[in-house]
Amino acid sequence: AVTEAYKPMYRTHTAIFPRAVSIYNYIQLHPDMSRASDALTVCSWIKPYALTQKDPNYEPYWLSYAVPGEQNEITMTEKIEMWLFGTGNSLSTSEIIPLNEWTHLCQTWDALSSLKTIYINGTKVESGTTPFGRKLIPKGTLVLGQAQRYMGGGFELRESYAGELFGTHILSVALSKEEVARIYRAGLCFDVTQSVYSEDVEVSWGDIMGADWYGNVAAEPMECDAWDNLRAFVGQEITDEFIDYLKLHSTPK
Repeated sequence: AVTEAYKPMYRTHTAIFPRAVSIYNYIQLHPDMSRASDALTVCSWIKPYALTQKDPNYEPYWLSYAVPGEQNEITMTEKIEMWLFGTGNSLSTSEIIPLNEWTHLCQTWDALSSLKTIYINGTKVESGTTPFGRKLIPKGTLVLGQAQRYMGGGFELRESYAGELFGTHILSVALSKEEVARIYRAGLCFDVTQSVYSEDVEVSWGDIMGADWYGNVAAEPMECDAWDNLRAFVGQEITDEFIDYLKLHSTPK
């Protein structure tokens, strides 16, 4: 089995988890998550492969965050079941993610309201509540492509993800429905970290690209243009903020 890690370090690349599922295919990192103890947004573009939904007992997890004593602190599955704060605190929807197509998924939560919400392609599809007073535990292990039975391990083949991920990020704020919709409308290539305060970014796609990649997970280039990032500004007036954005992201010819 291949267990040696490597770091692709390409921010404009997608992560491809092979169709031949394996417990050795995953990405792992150790984010601080302290700033996300009171509020959270987890979003990603996800493209599952057809093979993954043929077995009804197959429940692929594309993201899991485990902490000491709780393996399901945050988990997100391909079949749109999302766990927050452990067993008994799941949130699911009857919506089905199309196979071999890009879909935008988001989960938001804040401690003040105890409200957690699922969004698919910018639209709210389900909401629920978490135990009052419960906060996210920091210093855990984040894994893409597998569910954890303990921090960094205990993977099972029936929970191994096959497909692609892109733009996965975790924020320490609960985005509003308008903000989630704006991110979706901005498109696949939009860099979310450029539209929020840097201190609100717990995990960026750049962090994931610089994390430890295991097995046969591959990085492939996305066909993105620098101007794709401007789609989020369509319909807005030209302001000083917009001009500053252009200055920051324009590349001299």
